Amino acid sequence: MPEIAYEKAKAHPLRSTRDGRGALALDGASDDRPTILRPGACAYAELGVTSNFTFLTGASHPDELVEHGAELGLSAVAITDTNTLAGIVRAHVAAKEAGMQLIVGCRLVLASPRGLRVLVYPTDRAAYARLCRLLTLGKRRAPKGECHLTLHDLIDHSEGLLAVVEPPHPPGALDDQFIATVRGLQSVFTHDRLSLSASRAYGPDDATRLRQLQALAEHVRVPLVATNDVVYHAPGRRALQDVLTCIRHGCTIEEAGRRLLANAERHLKPGDEMARLFSALGVAGDRAIARSVEIAHRASTFNLDQ
Repeated sequence: MPEIAYEKAKAHPLRSTRDGRGALALDGASDDRPTILRPGACAYAELGVTSNFTFLTGASHPDELVEHGAELGLSAVAITDTNTLAGIVRAHVAAKEAGMQLIVGCRLVLASPRGLRVLVYPTDRAAYARLCRLLTLGKRRAPKGECHLTLHDLIDHSEGLLAVVEPPHPPGALDDQFIATVRGLQSVFTHDRLSLSASRAYGPDDATRLRQLQALAEHVRVPLVATNDVVYHAPGRRALQDVLTCIRHGCTIEEAGRRLLANAERHLKPGDEMARLFSALGVAGDRAIARSVEIAHRASTFNLDQ
């Protein structure tokens, strides 16, 4: 039988025909950046987004994430793939077409201290160049497909970067070593460039974890910022993300067990929903939501048009 020719669900953003509608030339230095907030919606920017350019982890394309963020009325979306900037160009094209503010970012997962995760966002062209050199350094010293970076590497390339430290997930992992690391980064990322992320894991220890993170943020005097640690744009992608996880671990769905996400909540959410999820922290929760918009605004001084 002849093969059936199926059309691609989504055209390549760099090869698609554009009709000009909604295609905005975003100037990062301008104060009239486009946003699509619904009337009365809570302002929120999602700063922790993993796309399919984080191999076998993210289950949505960068353009899908940006477009859905615009539909939800988010103030901005930051694509933060692990140790790579590979998905930024697709996201940039989609953001211009959707009239959405894109934040250029990256999730650095360090080899020393092992597993420390830091989201970084360049604020100018020079900082973006330093971030690119940092990633090149890590990839050159590692086997193909890996990136070996240390805390000292990050410190050496920190000028012009905003940073958000992602805490380890078990509540008991917020130990003295992690606190010392946050304090050390605080002395490097001066002028209020450091934040501590908080996200809902939707597990039985959620309330305890949020209280611990709030107490830690107050103790080290580093602002808390809300994220949803996104790995796909909509809940319907959970099944695909499960399959990707199984491929990554070399197991079947039946064997995967707790290696799979416990629920389908790691998707983009509107500001009102994020505010509700952090309402248990009271004023601190409101500040964590507002901090996301503040960081997005400060990072908007750079975009790929430069």
